[in-house]
Amino acid sequence: MNGDKNNYKKGESPINKLFSSIDNLLIEEREQRLKVKLGKEIKNSIFTDEIIMKLNENDFSGLIDEEDNNMAMLFSSIFPVFIKSRDVVFRLYKHKIEVNLSDEMSDRYIYIFSDGRLTSGLFQCFKLSDDEYVYGIKRIIDSIPLFKIAIMNTLDSFRKNISIHNHKIENSKNKELLAEKNYNELLNYLSKANI
Repeated sequence: MNGDKNNYKKGESPINKLFSSIDNLLIEEREQRLKVKLGKEIKNSIFTDEIIMKLNENDFSGLIDEEDNNMAMLFSSIFPVFIKSRDVVFRLYKHKIEVNLSDEMSDRYIYIFSDGRLTSGLFQCFKLSDDEYVYGIKRIIDSIPLFKIAIMNTLDSFRKNISIHNHKIENSKNKELLAEKNYNELLNYLSKANI
């Protein structure tokens, strides 16, 4: 009972606590919605229509789910894409970006596109209102042009590798036909030689 009086004196009546809790929940929910929107915008800034079109040009049809640009099989083939910018190493995956500021675990961060979450290597989640969140996201945004170039280069390399592989297969088929033709010619020559 005496504790209740102290709470009232501090201005923390049960009603005030309830309103404060509701306010905090609404603030967190709004922040989460903003982080989700930001995550989607960042992902769309990296995986542009041009990059999606390039994927389709490379005949990756069937690998792309147009609804959310889910490139499951292709990503496992060509991703992660690595870039380095100002001594920071970034690894781009289908659903996240890993950021390594140094070899220390405390200097590693993971940014998840789907919920806009930035987490440190020590499992600390940052809020949109945190300076560290803003700093980390700015570093990612600054690297978007490098991600796009790296993806395009990776897709070009992937396409060239497929072309080389297809050429080798075609050459193998041609060599097999040529070998069979040469065999028949030599066998025919041997039978006519009357040895």
